Amino acid sequence: MLIFDGHLDLAYNALFHRRDLTVPVYELREREDPIPLGPSHPDSLRSRKRNESPAKGTASVALPELRKGQIGIFMSTIMARTQVSNNQLDDGVRTQLAAHAIGQSHLHYYKALQNEGHLKLITNSETLIEVAKKWHNPTNETPFGLVLSMESADPILDPNQVEWWFEQGLRSVGPMHFGANTWGHGTGTRGGLYACTYPLLDALAETTIAIDLTHASDLSFWQLLDYWKGPVHASHCMCRSLVPGQRHLSDDMIRAIIDRDGVIGIVFAEFMLNPEIDFDNPKTYPTSAKRTMSAAIDHIDHICQMAGNCNNVSIGSDLDGGFGRELGPTDFDTIEDLQKFLRKLKDRGYSTSDIQGIAHGNLLNFFRNIWS
Repeated sequence: MLIFDGHLDLAYNALFHRRDLTVPVYELREREDPIPLGPSHPDSLRSRKRNESPAKGTASVALPELRKGQIGIFMSTIMARTQVSNNQLDDGVRTQLAAHAIGQSHLHYYKALQNEGHLKLITNSETLIEVAKKWHNPTNETPFGLVLSMESADPILDPNQVEWWFEQGLRSVGPMHFGANTWGHGTGTRGGLYACTYPLLDALAETTIAIDLTHASDLSFWQLLDYWKGPVHASHCMCRSLVPGQRHLSDDMIRAIIDRDGVIGIVFAEFMLNPEIDFDNPKTYPTSAKRTMSAAIDHIDHICQMAGNCNNVSIGSDLDGGFGRELGPTDFDTIEDLQKFLRKLKDRGYSTSDIQGIAHGNLLNFFRNIWS
């Protein structure tokens, strides 16, 4: 079955972790040295008294495994963030100009993949429908479909640049990330949007770009929803009522996204699946996984019960998004195993139509409605 993964960081893995994503995962693993996992989450706010390097973990995502798993369409990020000092994440930069340059490099990586025939940039309903149709009966040469997203809006220098990014294919923007950036407060902080953010939102509203509420602080989340009248989604989030921590969505947030016809992407990371882990408390962070893919279904159950249907949930795996196979589900090896997850949904009693919606239909409908 076709899978539309709502969140991957392919350019980040290729350029920051120096991975050739055109070769199989097992070849990537042979090329890389073993990387010890530190005591804290490899892609979270760091202890203010320590300076740790993020462990990328063992690779689980590459184009051959995406093809084997029939993950034919995905949202993948331009991801570059500003941070004042190096005590949070060591893949951030000090200035917005540097973030813009990194963002440009990510954009050109995707364009290079497109030029080589690996993928096709999706920017409108016609292309979306065309790519989805081909992936219902793919060949070994069928290009992947990419919906280009931005995780942390630091690469957008000012509102006047929004139109340029839109012309390059950008179709989703998450203004925040970990900590505070150019536009406001994100995960691990208590502040909200800055005054400069509202003109940015006005410029985004002139396009068909959706706002990704993932990584917004609680205050930023509600300020965004109050001001922004366009489409919203949460590309990779879980339920705070099941796993503690501000990184996740409260029930009120989930209801608000459902009320706006948004879609919430389910993540396949131990940090997001294990209720013993508090995202706000680094002392609880693991070095290995304990939960299976079935734990993700608990979050799907919760969202579907709140919505009264299965129309507002999808897959937003975030695999290799600052963690590797060690911190993915215990019954998971590569992204190809997302097909096993669909079978687990069936075993839990989900209907074929609901599984199709979670696998691809809900995100297809979300973007088709925006672009129609």
